[in-house]
Amino acid sequence: MRKTKTLTRWVKWLFCIAGSLYLLSGFYLVPTNSLGVHRLFGRVVNARVAPGLHYCWPYPIGKVDKIQSQEKKRISVGFEFSDLAIGRASNPSDGEFLTGDRNIIKMEMVLQYSILEPFDYLFSIKDPYGLIRNLAKASLTRAVARMNVDDVLEGNGKIAIQNEVLQDTQGRLDDFGRGNRWVQLASINLQNVSPPLEVADAFKDVAAARQDRDRYINEAEGYRHEKIPQSRGEAEKIIRESEGYRNEKVNNSQGEAQRFVEMCSQYQGNEQVTSSRLYLETMEKTMTKMQKVVVGSDNQKKAVDLKIIELEE
Repeated sequence: MRKTKTLTRWVKWLFCIAGSLYLLSGFYLVPTNSLGVHRLFGRVVNARVAPGLHYCWPYPIGKVDKIQSQEKKRISVGFEFSDLAIGRASNPSDGEFLTGDRNIIKMEMVLQYSILEPFDYLFSIKDPYGLIRNLAKASLTRAVARMNVDDVLEGNGKIAIQNEVLQDTQGRLDDFGRGNRWVQLASINLQNVSPPLEVADAFKDVAAARQDRDRYINEAEGYRHEKIPQSRGEAEKIIRESEGYRNEKVNNSQGEAQRFVEMCSQYQGNEQVTSSRLYLETMEKTMTKMQKVVVGSDNQKKAVDLKIIELEE
C-alpha cells in the first residue's frame, strides 16, 4: 500500500513535469529576417507573426510556419540549378524560344524574388515556385516572340526583354494574389543568350560582318568629320587670298588712274616740259634694256638716227 502511494505520487510528478515541459515548448522565436504564420487546429489565427519571442499552443494543437521573408530566393528558367551544380547538360528544349522572325534562340534566365505575405505564399498558392517559374517563362516567350533575332542578340535587346518580363510577371503574380502583392520580384537576369549550336558559327559570321560594317561606317564618319573642316578652312583661305588680291589690284588701279589724272592736269599747263620729261623717262626705262652704240662726230656730216639700231650678232 505504501509503495503504491509512492508510485502514484511519482507518476503525478512526472505528469506535471511533462505537462510543464509541453506547455513551455509553446514558446518560439521568429528571427529578424523572417515572418511566421500561427495556426490553431489547422486554422490560421495570425497570418503575419512579426520577428521576436511568441507563444502558441504546442503541436498538435498549434503550429507556427516560419518563412525567411527578406531572403532573396532564386528561380531558373531554361536550365536547372541542379544540373549546373553537378555539371550535367540541361534539356536543350527547355531554353529554346522562337523569335518574331521565326528563329530559334537559346536563353537562360535567373529570377530573384522575396516573400511579402507568408500566408498567401504557403496556403493560397499550391506550388508558388512552379507558378512563378511558369509565369516568368511565359512572359519571356511573349517578349522574345515580338522581337527579331538580331534585336535579341545585339544592342539593348537583353535589357528591354528583362524589363518587360519583370513588369509582366509581377503584374500577373499580383493578379493571383487578388491584387495583393504577396511576392516581390527583385531582378531578372538573362545570363546566356545565344543561337543553337547547329547554327552558332553562322551567327558568329553574321555578327563579325556587322561589326566590320559598323567599323567601316565609323571610319568613314571620322574621315568625313576630318576632311570637311579642313576643306572649309582651305576654301576660306582661298576666299581671303582672292579678296586680298582683288583689293590690291583695285587699289593699284585706282592709284594708276589717280596718277594719270594728275599727270594729265600737269600736261595741260606745261605741254612742252611734261612731254619732254615723259619722253626722257620712257627712254630711260627703255634704253636700259637695249644695246647702245655711241657714234663720234669726227668727219661725220650725215645725221645718225638713234631711234632704231639693228645689230647683227
